[in-house]
Amino acid sequence: MSDSEKDVSDLCVSCGMCCDGTLFNTARIQDDKDRKLADSLDLITGGQEDKLYFKMPCPHFAGCCSIYDRNRPQICSMFFCNPLKKFQRGEQGFLEATQQVRSLQEHRDKFMKVASQFPEFDGLGFREIKNKLGDLSEQSDNISTYRHLFLLLFVFDDLKTRYFEAAKKEEVQ
Repeated sequence: MSDSEKDVSDLCVSCGMCCDGTLFNTARIQDDKDRKLADSLDLITGGQEDKLYFKMPCPHFAGCCSIYDRNRPQICSMFFCNPLKKFQRGEQGFLEATQQVRSLQEHRDKFMKVASQFPEFDGLGFREIKNKLGDLSEQSDNISTYRHLFLLLFVFDDLKTRYFEAAKKEEVQ
């Protein structure tokens, strides 16, 4: 493994936002063989319109992947976030990719720290809190109560859109 591949692997394993439910609520399963493997790992699997998936957060993620060196569903070894894809394509340096990943992690962590001050979010993960805030935003008196969380979520979503979501190809006119 080259130094570059090791750096990418180390950053990926230490981040885990694709595994902990921050970025996704499901992960794709390729085929029936992959589903059997996911089931053997006690992942919660399902399907919708001929698409198989397992639910996030992954129970094998506890700060880092605890089964990284074992046989895992294909998506676990094939997925790379956009900052790492851009690095691999030579569109940005590794330091820039690392800064983008760390920035999103920091904003997620700030959000979780503020959320922990509210008993109604006790024991909930990032995505669960985000969904609950969405429900709470429908009542105008909650906007003031949770304004700091809404602001942090806005910044998080902006960073996620800017760095982690693939840019849509512009149509040729």
